[in-house]
Amino acid sequence: MTEVLQRIMIFRRQILLIVVDGVLLATAFTLAFFLRFEFGIPSGQMKSLTSFILPVVATKLTIFYFCGLHRRMWRYVGMRDLYNIIWAILLCTLAITVIIYVIYGSTFPRSVIAIDAVLTLAFISGARFASRAIRGLRTGGILTSQMKPILIVGASASGETIIREILRRPEFPYRPVGLIDDDIRKRGLSIHGIRVLGTRRQLKELISKYQVEEVFVCAPAVSREVIRDIFFQCQEAGVVCKTLPGIHEIIDGTVSVDQVRQVEIEDILGREPARVDLKNVASYITGSSIAVTGAGGTIGSELCRQISRLNPSVLLMIDQNEGNLFQIQQELLERHGFTSAVTAVGNIANRGRMKALFDTYSTAVVFHAAAHKHVPMMELNLVEAIENNLLATKALAEACIESKVERFVAISTDKAVEPVSVMGITKALAEKIVQVYALENSTKFINVRFGNVLDSSGSVVPIFRQQIARGGPITVTNPNMTRYFMTITEAVQLVILAGAVGRGGETFVLDMGDPVSILELARNMIRLSGLEIDNDIAIEFTGTRPGEKMQERLFWDHEDVLPTEYERLLEARNSFTSVAEFKESICQLESALGTSNTEDLKNKLLQICHYYLYTAPDYVHRPHGVATE
Repeated sequence: MTEVLQRIMIFRRQILLIVVDGVLLATAFTLAFFLRFEFGIPSGQMKSLTSFILPVVATKLTIFYFCGLHRRMWRYVGMRDLYNIIWAILLCTLAITVIIYVIYGSTFPRSVIAIDAVLTLAFISGARFASRAIRGLRTGGILTSQMKPILIVGASASGETIIREILRRPEFPYRPVGLIDDDIRKRGLSIHGIRVLGTRRQLKELISKYQVEEVFVCAPAVSREVIRDIFFQCQEAGVVCKTLPGIHEIIDGTVSVDQVRQVEIEDILGREPARVDLKNVASYITGSSIAVTGAGGTIGSELCRQISRLNPSVLLMIDQNEGNLFQIQQELLERHGFTSAVTAVGNIANRGRMKALFDTYSTAVVFHAAAHKHVPMMELNLVEAIENNLLATKALAEACIESKVERFVAISTDKAVEPVSVMGITKALAEKIVQVYALENSTKFINVRFGNVLDSSGSVVPIFRQQIARGGPITVTNPNMTRYFMTITEAVQLVILAGAVGRGGETFVLDMGDPVSILELARNMIRLSGLEIDNDIAIEFTGTRPGEKMQERLFWDHEDVLPTEYERLLEARNSFTSVAEFKESICQLESALGTSNTEDLKNKLLQICHYYLYTAPDYVHRPHGVATE
């Protein structure tokens, strides 16, 4: 019943629009005669007026209908609608000319047709824009007192889009009072009636002058340095600072007011993110069967999101946590309309199970994101770290070889460089396993190594956020501790890129920029929350935890660091030890899991790490991409 009523309301609205347009068209045609004959129409021409007014109006209404002029809401009329009106009027003029001169053979004055076309454009477009203006004035009069005065940073295409959307959608509680842009040539110019008032240097002054409550940074490509400056100026002025997502996060290239969000730690932290055009490098994913291990985790789930946009034939999502798997599957289905996802609850260390999955779905590429990653926890869970990080990688790699998977992309960590923790050692040896299998098999085995990912599960950012929400204190292990950081989106884009360019055997390292002070990170997060350090939230130092280093490294001393043709993607070319001896050592470690106590097992792990990663006497450099016996 509701649908029937809606259809009736739509029909009534369209009839009303047709009637209004009919009156306007009749008026334009009549007025064209009066203007042509200076308000003294001869009797012969008056007969032409009365004879042709109905056919002309009927013809125009018919063309308007088929051009969709009566299916558009006047309150949202814009330039695209104006172009459509102009096109419709041109068609009307052509049709009327044919009717009058060809069909009827009339001696109708040609100038009337031209005047009529101009008046029709003025009346039809004018009525629509007037309706929008009146509605805006009426709504503005009612809501102006309730709307927040805002400044928009960026007199650009994105800024124009945001202003236009705010002005045409009264449900947004914002009133733009001006624009800010560092290009002084734009000073005094206007976008939709909103003037460029100055540059960033005048921001605090303009906030005070116009009683601004919020500042929108509407420039997705703006540097983090600029966002930091704007944010801290806003904080000093006591106003809210919001921003659009970075350009690397806007997948479809469009911006909207709905995307405007609070400034977050990744907006002001560290270096500029790399920009990867995945569509140009991801042909190996499109139309192929892709598997992701650890698909329910932070990195794994983001891999699934980005891969789903590249149209694989099948996306096989593997994880032991069925709850996380269900969540990412539902997200891909409900938010992205992706229906080619298959979930598999299973342990990647089960080589037979993995091979069966890869065979069933003809898997071409495996992204290996499953791992135990929490450093202090793995110090207390040695067996699980070895099983999941090291031996499961070995089993998964062997399943890929048996199933003739084309590519295997393993995600590693900076903690695998000169490791001092159980987690770091197991990941370092896992890197070596991937390299060893690359030497002997047609499957392209590739490592990708990077540092901390902002806002990943269990990482420092969500921990600090929870501590702030509880009122503090924020706990920092050591004031001198630093870490490398990058966003989840950027990390995954570069992982997919590495999978595209790798030929097998490479260890790609993501350029993380300069390390970030954990203490400064804590201070910035307190500021982002609108609170004051010490007054609102205290910072306490708790001491370094087991397995932690003060500073991480991205490269070993013996690795050659080579650039690639892609921004922020480097290659760490290192040495290989004896393949047979290394594989035998890993097999001995595997056998010792069930027979050795924890201390003996840890000593054996350290011996393998020391011999094969630090001091192996038979290191030999191999030509890049060349397999050996």
